[in-house]
Amino acid sequence: MALVLASSFLSPLNSHAQDVNGARPSTVLPTDVVPLALPQERRAVGESMKLRLFQKLPARFYMNASCETSFRLETNVFQFPPKRQILNSFTQDRGIFFSELAPEDQLAVLATADRSSQHDVVYRVSPNITAGWALTPRTNVFVNYFYLRDKLSRFNSLNTYINQIGTGIEHNIPVGKKGNLEVQFIARELFQAEADPVFDYLPSATFSYLFKPGWVAYANLLTQFRSLQFFGGVDREIDPFYTVGLLHQKGRWSFSANGTYLTNYRKGFRDAAIQLNSQTIILDFEIARQLFKKVNGLQAFMRAEPVYNFGTDNTPGLSGMDFRLFWGLRGSVSKPSLLGYVSQLKQRYQSPDPNLLQNMPKKTNTKNKKNDPKDPPVPPPAGGDGDKEKKDDQVPGAPSAMLDDQAPEIMPVSLDASASDTPKIIEATAPMHGFITHTNKEVEDPSLAVKSSDETVVR
Repeated sequence: MALVLASSFLSPLNSHAQDVNGARPSTVLPTDVVPLALPQERRAVGESMKLRLFQKLPARFYMNASCETSFRLETNVFQFPPKRQILNSFTQDRGIFFSELAPEDQLAVLATADRSSQHDVVYRVSPNITAGWALTPRTNVFVNYFYLRDKLSRFNSLNTYINQIGTGIEHNIPVGKKGNLEVQFIARELFQAEADPVFDYLPSATFSYLFKPGWVAYANLLTQFRSLQFFGGVDREIDPFYTVGLLHQKGRWSFSANGTYLTNYRKGFRDAAIQLNSQTIILDFEIARQLFKKVNGLQAFMRAEPVYNFGTDNTPGLSGMDFRLFWGLRGSVSKPSLLGYVSQLKQRYQSPDPNLLQNMPKKTNTKNKKNDPKDPPVPPPAGGDGDKEKKDDQVPGAPSAMLDDQAPEIMPVSLDASASDTPKIIEATAPMHGFITHTNKEVEDPSLAVKSSDETVVR
C-alpha cells in the first residue's frame, strides 16, 4: 500500500513542478528570467573601448552587454517539502504508523523523502544584451535578448536552456534632487527547451534614492502577465513581484542586498499548467570586487540566495526551502545615451547665468569721455613728440592701438546655431616688432622697408 502511495506522491514531480519553468522540472527561478529594473550601473570594459564607442556610435544610441558565468551549490534542486512533512503524509495523515509498513514499502517512502535534501552543483552561463534609442533625454525604446543555460553535475534531467527576446519602452521621472522613478513596459517571448513558448507582458515601476554618496536604496513593483500564444490574452497566470533592496559601492568593492516577494495566481486560467497558486520569498546578498583598475566591467562575485516556498500544500517542485551559493565572474560593457548631456550643455550655453551678465564690464563711449585730472598722464610713444603725435599715424596692431574699454567680448555660442547666426570671436592682434613697409607688412631686414613721402618707417 505504501509503495502505491509513494509512487503516487512522486508522480506530481513530473507534472506540478513543470508549472513555473516549462514542461519539465527545472532549477530556474522566476527571478532568474524576469528583468527586474534595478538601478545597477553598467560599466565599460576599459576606457579606450568606451571612448571608441562614444566616437563611432550616435549620441541617441545606447547599449548594455553583460555575461555572467558562475557555479553554485544548490541544496534542494527538486524543490521538495521537508522530510518530516513527506513522512507524515504517508503515515500520520493516513492513520498508520511507519513501523506498520512492509520493509519494501518503508524503503520506498525513505527514497521519496530522500529527494527533499538532494543537492547538486550547477554551472550557469547567462549573456544579456540590450540596445536602445533615446527619443528624449528621459524616454528610451529598446530591444533585449538573453540566454540562460543551467548544467547540473548529477541530475541532468533538470538541465535548462532558455532564450528570450523582447522589446520595451522606459521613461525616467526625477523626484527631487536625489530620487528617480523609472516606469517601464516590456513585451517578450520565452523559448524553452522541451517546452511550449510563452509570451509575457511586463509592466514595472522602480523608485531609487541616493541618500548618500555610494548608497542607493530602491523599490520595484513588477507584474508578469503570461499567455500561451504570441500577443494572446492573459490565459496562463498573473505574477506580481515586490522587490526592495540596497546597493553600496566603496572603491573597487560593491555590496547589495535585496528581497523579492512573489505570488503566482493560476487558478481560473484555462491554459494554466496547474490550478494551484503559490508564494515565494527570494533573498539575495552579494559581494563583488573589480579585478583590475583599468578594466571597470570585470568583477568577481559571491552571492547567497535563500529561497522559501509556501502556500502550495506541500506540492513537489513548489515547496520547501532551497539555499543557493553562487561564485563566479561577471563582465559588462556599455555605451550610455548622450542626449541628456547634450541637452544640459545647450541649456547651459543658450541661457547664460544672469549673475555673470551683471558682473560683465559695461562699454563706455570714448568719444565723449573727458580727461579726469586724477588719471595719471599717459607717456608719449617711443620715437614720437608727445602731443604732436597723431593717432592716425599709429602702427596698426601696436599696443596703443586698442584701449582697455574696447576689449572684445566673447559671446556664448549656441550649439545648434547655424554658421550665419554664430557670433564671431574677436581676437586682439599681437604687437609687431620688425620693420613696417608702406603696405603695412612686417619685415626683418630694414633694407626691404620702402619709404614714401607721406609715411615713416617705424621700428
